[in-house]
Amino acid sequence: MKKNVLFLVMLFAPLRFSQTDSVLSGVYNWSDLDLQVEKTDYFEKRQILEGSVTDNENLNVYALTIEPGKSLKEKNNEETLIIIKEGEVKISVKDDNKILIPGSIALIMSGDDYEIENSGDKDATYYVFLYKSKYPVDIQRGIETGGSFMINWNDLEFHPHDKGGIRQYFNRPTSMAKRFDIHVTNLNAGIKSHEPHTHRAAEIVLMINGNTEMEIGNGLYKGTDGDLYFLGSNVPHAIKNTGTESCIYFAIQWE
Repeated sequence: MKKNVLFLVMLFAPLRFSQTDSVLSGVYNWSDLDLQVEKTDYFEKRQILEGSVTDNENLNVYALTIEPGKSLKEKNNEETLIIIKEGEVKISVKDDNKILIPGSIALIMSGDDYEIENSGDKDATYYVFLYKSKYPVDIQRGIETGGSFMINWNDLEFHPHDKGGIRQYFNRPTSMAKRFDIHVTNLNAGIKSHEPHTHRAAEIVLMINGNTEMEIGNGLYKGTDGDLYFLGSNVPHAIKNTGTESCIYFAIQWE
């Protein structure tokens, strides 16, 4: 991780000069996180990244692994996105609760506390994305567009296309964002999703499986299962499947 960060500082200094982001564009490898695991009696925490991005004064991304039968009750002062990586969990928000499998998500509005329990018979791991907007929180907007909700992987419809296919989770305003878009892409072997491009919204690409190479600025970065690419505002990027089988990854944008 340290080598990657030092290299990224040099590579992206010209790009970041006009930005206020403190989170570096690049790849954050799951294998590096094992070097700095925070352990308690029944869960492990792996810190992935934290800092300011284009529309958020703070973005905090980490992964938690909890033992079977254990649970955590969370006070939610910031909006929270949860993505299940491994195992099975039960999430309860207000009067709603669901058992979620890998690939499933929960989006929990600011002010809605929640409980997450490992409901399976093996360790469960999930990603947590906490973000605080630079703009006033709009609780009413979040309520009007659906409030807190959960989506199970098995309930998503797969839409094939010539490069692979897509599963759309949602694209809507929330209490913290005027637009929040999450989808999962299947990308066929040996091809690019698109040529290098830019957009104002910061983006996270989270690998589910497969081998990829992300072009970021003038550099190339490799990512596989569990790795996370962070792409800052207006930073040129393009992803390619470098494997021999279809790869799968989350694409997350908010502004």
